[in-house]
Amino acid sequence: MAKTGLKHTDLTDKELIELALADDQGAFSMLLSRYEKPLKAHVMNYVKVEADAEDICQRSFEKAFREIGSYNRKFAFSTWLYTIAQNEAIDHLRRNRSSVSAIPLETTPGLLSLSEEGTPEDRVMEDQAVAELLTFIERLPETYRKVAEYRFIRDYAYEDIAEELDIPLGTVKTRINRARKMLVAMVENKGANENA
Repeated sequence: MAKTGLKHTDLTDKELIELALADDQGAFSMLLSRYEKPLKAHVMNYVKVEADAEDICQRSFEKAFREIGSYNRKFAFSTWLYTIAQNEAIDHLRRNRSSVSAIPLETTPGLLSLSEEGTPEDRVMEDQAVAELLTFIERLPETYRKVAEYRFIRDYAYEDIAEELDIPLGTVKTRINRARKMLVAMVENKGANENA
């Protein structure tokens, strides 16, 4: 350790990563402790069943620690960890997808009305609706896919999307409007096919 006499709690993420790369289990434990709650909150943006969120977090930490050698130290550890968790959450939703007859496509912020309240069954239905929506978003042309995910799944504000993707605000608004129209058409087409 470059800084002698320091506890793991006194170290930065970067220093903990260096120790973790040298198989220091205390460094792994400190990273887990530091990110456990914020990561769970992040995952709960995707799934509303707490037990599922906990499982996804566990898998995310396991994958991060298993693949710590591939972490690019130019970027924040939290960004890398959150990306792993996001991918795990999306994979979970895809695996547990079942047909939902309708996805509430509205013009207000976010396509889905994800709530903290309601029964466990309601939250499962919301998870299924998110999975269904992700399927439709994946079918969008590349130009619209990312803005649709940020707006309709993550519920980002237009300004935040523009900043995150480094594109003009007007472009974001146009792409979201077009993506919404394409998604509505996909849902309507799916409904027509199911009723045929």
